[in-house]
Amino acid sequence: MTSPVPDGSTAFGGHAAIYARRRPGYPPSIFAALEAALSGPRDRAVDLGAGSGQATKELAARFQRVSAVEPDARMAAEFPAIANVDVLNSPAETVEFPSASVDCVIAATSFHWMDQAKVIANVHRWLRPGGVFFPFLYDAFNVVGAGKAVYDRHAALWEPFKDRRLRENVDYARAFAASGVFRTWTPFRDEIGAALSADDAAGLLATTSFGSAYARAAHGDPSAYFAALAAEFRAAGEPLVVTAPLNGVIAVK
Repeated sequence: MTSPVPDGSTAFGGHAAIYARRRPGYPPSIFAALEAALSGPRDRAVDLGAGSGQATKELAARFQRVSAVEPDARMAAEFPAIANVDVLNSPAETVEFPSASVDCVIAATSFHWMDQAKVIANVHRWLRPGGVFFPFLYDAFNVVGAGKAVYDRHAALWEPFKDRRLRENVDYARAFAASGVFRTWTPFRDEIGAALSADDAAGLLATTSFGSAYARAAHGDPSAYFAALAAEFRAAGEPLVVTAPLNGVIAVK
């Protein structure tokens, strides 16, 4: 009998320190697009599914106050201390803010884990007129050049461990089209890429919910599995070029 796929949304807290250390930040294009779409005051922003704060730090540099909403207490514990940021340990679906009190809401590689229809409706209520909701994600990682054959072989092993939401919910535009509550919304497209050492590439892939789920199920010790992956990458040749598409939706109330 095939083991059930674990709930991927709960996987990140189990390696929260690795996630905080290894996950890449987001490129300037994300926040340039946000600033171009947002007119008016920049008093209050909200980061839903904030993880360990990679995107929150960028909001904190642009808004007077930021609320980082993170449902996993283990991830919230890794959050950096930022003077104008308060961390709320809560699911995005149940956190509350007063109506028309927020200028901007983002969800950085987290919106696919949420009840999207409910969150869209809630965010629309929280935002002031002219406020912006910008959920975005980097999609599936890929290795280009050296190490690609190694990566492809391991990625095929991870595929059965992908949560269904990583297949069904990553088309954020579809969720906005279905909701119909925002007066305007436009797709966002970009790409990230970096040349990484074998250790850094394996560490980055260890932060995926499905890669770590496979490692636990098949090997018991994720750290040993990803150390072996790093050794395979090293033998293939360094650095490894890791890329991922960036997708999202910029919605204006």
